[in-house]
Amino acid sequence: MLLQYAQALRRAGDLQESATTYEAVLQREPGSGLAWLGLGIARKGLGLRSAAIKAFVEASRVAPELKGAAEELVNYGARDERRTLAPREKLVADAMEGMALSLRQAHQWWDALADHSSFGLRDYDQVRSTLHIPVPPAAETWTDPQIDVWIDARSASPTAIRITLQSLLDQQFGRWTATVIPAAEIELHPVASLADSDKRIRFGSSPSPQRGDWTLRIDAGTSLHSSALSWFAWASMLGVEAVYSDHDHVTRDWKHGSYYRDPVFQPMFDPHWFSDGEVAPAALLFRRGRDADRPMVDLLREVGDTGAVAHIPLPLATRDMRYRPALPKPARPERDGDERICVIIPTRDNAGLLERAVASLIDLAASPERVEFIIMSNRPALDESLALLCELDQQPSTRIVQFDEPFNWSRANNLAARLSDADILLFLNDDTEMLTRYWDRVLLGAMSRDGRVGIVGALMEYPAGGIQHAGIMMGLNGDGPQHEGRWQDGEIDGPGGRWKRRHLSSAVTGAFMAMTRDLFEELGGFDEKRFAIAYNDVDMCLRVRESGRQVLYCPQLRLIHHESISRGVNLTPEMLEWDQGELTTLREIWGATLFTDPAYNPNFVGADYPHGGYRHPTGQEVEAHTRRSAAPDPWRAARQGDRPDRRS
Repeated sequence: MLLQYAQALRRAGDLQESATTYEAVLQREPGSGLAWLGLGIARKGLGLRSAAIKAFVEASRVAPELKGAAEELVNYGARDERRTLAPREKLVADAMEGMALSLRQAHQWWDALADHSSFGLRDYDQVRSTLHIPVPPAAETWTDPQIDVWIDARSASPTAIRITLQSLLDQQFGRWTATVIPAAEIELHPVASLADSDKRIRFGSSPSPQRGDWTLRIDAGTSLHSSALSWFAWASMLGVEAVYSDHDHVTRDWKHGSYYRDPVFQPMFDPHWFSDGEVAPAALLFRRGRDADRPMVDLLREVGDTGAVAHIPLPLATRDMRYRPALPKPARPERDGDERICVIIPTRDNAGLLERAVASLIDLAASPERVEFIIMSNRPALDESLALLCELDQQPSTRIVQFDEPFNWSRANNLAARLSDADILLFLNDDTEMLTRYWDRVLLGAMSRDGRVGIVGALMEYPAGGIQHAGIMMGLNGDGPQHEGRWQDGEIDGPGGRWKRRHLSSAVTGAFMAMTRDLFEELGGFDEKRFAIAYNDVDMCLRVRESGRQVLYCPQLRLIHHESISRGVNLTPEMLEWDQGELTTLREIWGATLFTDPAYNPNFVGADYPHGGYRHPTGQEVEAHTRRSAAPDPWRAARQGDRPDRRS
């Protein structure tokens, strides 16, 4: 009976009490797989990632036949934890992962087959040891380009220079020349004799006159895969101004061999991502005429401002761990300004959290006098709510608006926006709490003056810690839009540090969404006729991207999101049906845009948790991704067809 009581508490949304009850069950019956599974689900809802994973692993250990535990580990982004299972249990988990275990997952069969050779995030050396770089496709029109390689060796050792030159000599593509820019004493070292052995190599204090149309910029100590120049030459034919690839790092030992680690699987070109030198490409090809003697990220962003940039999703370059260059770190995006910010908060009977949401924004603002609030009060029934609204209404910066209609999130925000003439509109959930000091400066810094950034979103965390939202990704699991980084430990930076790094995102949550009032009005506001409750934020982000502006995820803006308190953790069948209806509408409008994400690299698995493991993409996938990335703006969203006017 106690187990049934724990399950009833969990379904009712009382996660803390249900976790306590499950623990009581396990004191009596430590071998109860159902209790361990239920405890894991409750802990997951509470944001207790490590404790949840421990419970799921224990459920799999004591009850190998319990299919839900292995599924939870994979869907929770804890694929690596399956290694802690005994071989028999792991076989069961592997079998369950590769099968369609529910109607909801049945459409994932082909994705699962494509990911059959997937690896955990700790297993990159195994990924690399089984990697086969496919040959590039045949070019429609091949002009046999000449590539001039510019090797920065001014702070490099002779061994680092040798590593790079040996990889050039092993290239399948032969039309290249190389200029090594070394320290003065290097020209007297035996490594300089390679220039006598192969006339394509030159040592000098400045690059030789370029003979080809393309320059490849690399640092000494970086080695290229033997197919690298072939791939770069093919991608240069796609009408682009530059090409970059993925890369990884290696520790070499003559006796034990090479150990590969720390892959950097890049997104399609993203100027914000590449503001951070830590993720700078290890090899960058660009058209002749630009100064190569600059930081790689500066060069790449300059090229991206003038033309298309292609991304090859293959680790074609490898940096030796001994020769990793010093890389610049970006400053926190922050600026002062005289723009006024209007914070719009729909609310109903959530007084305790609403009070904290407003107070945290005021207390942590650098210029609270330039922040105003419009609270859309939707039919409050509790005395404490009415008392708080009266109190807030006395503040000169706050306006309470009675929204006496059936709740429609989009309409509430649209009505509030019409009441403000502030420069920036910040749409905020009432169950959030700001953590960032001087958040208003950070927000202004993230919203570029040139108008390219259309929407800014934030890093949202669970009250108990752990990530709730690090942007929204498209196209995974054959499923709808989903939060990236969800349930991950808040101390984890994510693959390539992406959860703590500014970057473009397909969409961000409406729980914190900032945009200029001019753009909001230009786009006609939220679509209150089609998206009353769900996916209104995603639809707005897609319309912003359709207009040529960017959606920026800015983790320097951090908030707590008490999501389970405001919405509950269990949706009724009626709510699920409504959600699916609005998702169907989103699909009818945006079509294939919902199934591709410019940030998602095909070297990551696509059939379970975002960035949950590695896989080997096929040659066709690599070609398709590279061609898509070569578009003038690969982030621009395209809709399924004509759409009626959205204005209300």
